[in-house]
Amino acid sequence: MFRIAICDDDAVERKDIEDNLLVYSSKHPQRAMKIEVYSSGFDMLESFDKTGSPDVALLDICMPGMLGTELAHEILSRSENTNITFLTTSSDFAVDAFSLHVSDYIKKPYTQEKFDAALDRVLSLRERKTWILLSSEGRLNRIALEDILYIETIDKKKVFALSSGKKLTSWLSVKEVEELVLGKKGFVKCGGSFIVNLSHVRSLSQGLVMDDGSVIPIPRRLRTFLKGAYVDYYLKEAGETC
Repeated sequence: MFRIAICDDDAVERKDIEDNLLVYSSKHPQRAMKIEVYSSGFDMLESFDKTGSPDVALLDICMPGMLGTELAHEILSRSENTNITFLTTSSDFAVDAFSLHVSDYIKKPYTQEKFDAALDRVLSLRERKTWILLSSEGRLNRIALEDILYIETIDKKKVFALSSGKKLTSWLSVKEVEELVLGKKGFVKCGGSFIVNLSHVRSLSQGLVMDDGSVIPIPRRLRTFLKGAYVDYYLKEAGETC
């Protein structure tokens, strides 16, 4: 079930967005939804602190007390796995919005067809991901395997670097981490300290250059193996998309 939250300070607009969701749901009964509606960002965050963040947040931008962009930043600080779509009458905040890596920015008024297409993209993407629960610093985090750039072992800690830029520290054992990710699409060991996700490798030379700019050192003995794994992975990816 997808948990979808709406936040708009205008009661008529809130009802319209909820109606849009209900129409979409009637066309896609296989995608069960739980809809939550809020009139302010403060109410939304208070609820999320108790129940966790939703799968999708549909936010107005121009709201009193807290702009939608500020609300999005707060939501993502709690859970980088919430997909955010802005529904707004203003184009003035588009640059700020996309700097937050939001899923979409839709100007009001919009058609049901445009709303459906935007929501379809988001939910289809979420359905293709493999979700895991990771305990970090006393908090249980729901993350997608596809969003892990690499996992680094530092002493007895395991640091999960995510595509959002966030890093989560876990006390999982080496065996537990390997059982969690090795054998999954794109994950390979890189020496004794790193497991990398090849889908986030930007280039390969003396080290693996990741999407976030970090460089993972490659032990000399593994250079041939990792180069082969890297090429094989992308050839397979290219084959699957043809």
